[in-house]
Amino acid sequence: MVTPKRRLTSVDVARASGLSRATVSYVLNNPPGRNVPLKTRERVLNAAQKIGYRPSAPARALRAGYSRLILGVLQFERVDPNLARDMHYLEAGLAARKFTLIWHVGSQMASPTHPANNLAAALVIAIVDETDPRFATFLQQFGAPVLTMANESIREAAGRAQVAHLAQHGRRRIVFAASDRPDVQFLSRARLSGVQQECARLGLKAPLVQIVPPTRSHAREALAKILTRRDHPLGICCYNDEVAFAVMAALSDANISVPDSVAVIGCDDIPLAQFTNPPLTTVSFNHRQFLDELMKNILKASGGKPLQAVPPAPPSVIVRGSA
Repeated sequence: MVTPKRRLTSVDVARASGLSRATVSYVLNNPPGRNVPLKTRERVLNAAQKIGYRPSAPARALRAGYSRLILGVLQFERVDPNLARDMHYLEAGLAARKFTLIWHVGSQMASPTHPANNLAAALVIAIVDETDPRFATFLQQFGAPVLTMANESIREAAGRAQVAHLAQHGRRRIVFAASDRPDVQFLSRARLSGVQQECARLGLKAPLVQIVPPTRSHAREALAKILTRRDHPLGICCYNDEVAFAVMAALSDANISVPDSVAVIGCDDIPLAQFTNPPLTTVSFNHRQFLDELMKNILKASGGKPLQAVPPAPPSVIVRGSA
């Protein structure tokens, strides 16, 4: 067994720098109203680096009276590449503002052994089904402000954009290809609502709804149900790009040409979307401005200041060969 090393403290830094504990404490904790000469500050910091000193986050939070830890709670069993990219962008942006973002993925939040239960967060950001009381109870336990990254209006806008693009290219019969994943149903409902809204606005029939499982054989069975009752010309709005991959594979197996016979449009524009045959037309989100404004709200909320509304940027259609 490896014997764990003793955690280094400010006492060790004081010994290594040859300065008093009080002076070292002023430098390491940087309290307001204490001016330490630059040379002294550099001496302390160089000694701390030399011996490998790392400050204790819990102790620092106790001294400051607040935490610099931000907890991200994502209801999903897995995340797609674009959401992971956005979370890493948020993580880096908060780190530059001296906050630490820890995000947890998983829908099983009611368990007392959930790892987030051991965290004292200054603030929680969440993408969860806000209509589910289990998640509301889970988030309330932290006693911290909760900011949501979920926005129903932007999800509906994605569905509307899909239908508008298909209708513009002559597709008058619309299908919504849904995911069978339980953890994304709250997102799927909002995208379907947008599809239904745009069909009604354009005077189209209400969309057919078909769950498309993530296996090739089951996807073929699901598409067979659509194709036996389809009206030409047909356009399929997919919940996301992964569902679109399954739809296009099933159409290929049935020797149905895309987009000549059936047009397919995905959602999220994940990196693999450009590699399908034909390349997948999809809906893209530009979340950078939203995330930048979200970080400003995180700083305001952690300081007890009023928040500012953050309107998301509208989605855009990335036109490729499938529609």
